Amino acid sequence: MVKRCLLLLIALSLMPTCKSNESSPPPPPPPTAQSITVNSSSDMLYIGIEETFTATATMSDGSTKAVTGGVWGGDNPSVATVEAGTGRVIIVGSGMVSIYVDYQGRRGAKVIRGLPNYQGTWVGSYYIVSCKSTGDYKSSNFCGSFPVNRVFPHNLSLTQDEDRVEGRFYLGTLGADASGPVQTDGQLQLTGAVKEGINTIEVGWTLQSKTAGRITGTLNQLWRATGYSGDGRLSCKIRDCDRTTILTTPTPPGMFLVPKPTLEDLIRALVGR
Repeated sequence: MVKRCLLLLIALSLMPTCKSNESSPPPPPPPTAQSITVNSSSDMLYIGIEETFTATATMSDGSTKAVTGGVWGGDNPSVATVEAGTGRVIIVGSGMVSIYVDYQGRRGAKVIRGLPNYQGTWVGSYYIVSCKSTGDYKSSNFCGSFPVNRVFPHNLSLTQDEDRVEGRFYLGTLGADASGPVQTDGQLQLTGAVKEGINTIEVGWTLQSKTAGRITGTLNQLWRATGYSGDGRLSCKIRDCDRTTILTTPTPPGMFLVPKPTLEDLIRALVGR
């Protein structure tokens, strides 16, 4: 009996043992960025604006997360400067710039247009660069009243919707509506015509605002009148033009109500007296 039990124990000891090979699956790899969207308040920003851009990453598991720790930059420093660590953007000029952020081997970018802010009330003056006249304008010594370098006042009251500007201009007390687009280089071309009685003065403005709150540029005037032959043409340059909250309301022009105003009447209107 003892011998039989001993043999049984030996047999049992020689039998293979079964151990579980089951183990927990390895954790999934952390999600990685698949695409990045750059966010800003608008794709058109005025010169002088400072804004901190943000970005959102779409991850490999379908989730989204705010980008932190990315490296920011821009491809046109003449339009915008960018702080690499914060995404703070300062618009410094007119034109197009791509603002981007690099994160987890991916790059997100957004194209921004920098442009001047022409909205507001502007007050300044311009001076005559050249004068040409024909017909009755020449015989009445039109250019004698507009000698080179003579200075006249002007006002602008403008509203702006992105890159479209409209409003009203005044040459002395003579006013008219005007509108025009802002070009990619920041230049604004406004056109309008003063119409009083028999007189029409077509005015074309070419404006630039490279410094916030200040305008430079030129304006051309084409003078015509019913019953007058020929015309008068003035080329002018803006001497100064600054944005201000104060606008003197021009006196409604009335000197053009006579059939044929004198040249002195026209000059008086431009001077604003």
